Amino acid sequence: VGGKGIVVIFLDVDNLKLVNDSQGHAAGDRMLVDVVSAIRKRVRSYDLVIRYGGDEFLCTLVDVAPADAASTIADIRRQYTAETGHSVSVGMTTVGDGDTADSVVARADAALYAERRKHDR
Repeated sequence: VGGKGIVVIFLDVDNLKLVNDSQGHAAGDRMLVDVVSAIRKRVRSYDLVIRYGGDEFLCTLVDVAPADAASTIADIRRQYTAETGHSVSVGMTTVGDGDTADSVVARADAALYAERRKHDR
């Protein structure tokens, strides 16, 4: 198969619970709308973006090199933070030959938590 590969990104909206608890659910909902807007402005129409959980999104970028996916992530972060003052944590992985949907999601999720641990120090 040609192409550059498939990259899966696990994106978590930082501090959503804190905002919901301190400013109300309308403020938290606004954060979710804003992060989706930042994602949509940067991914392509044929990339898959789903809300995976309360504050988590899963993005699958097809025919993309990991370096280009990292650039996409950086752009999403920059735009979201510039527009809202909030941040997101992100984990990224590539899809390999023996992967299943579950294994890829688990690896992207693990990468997200590894990144979060680095920032919590």
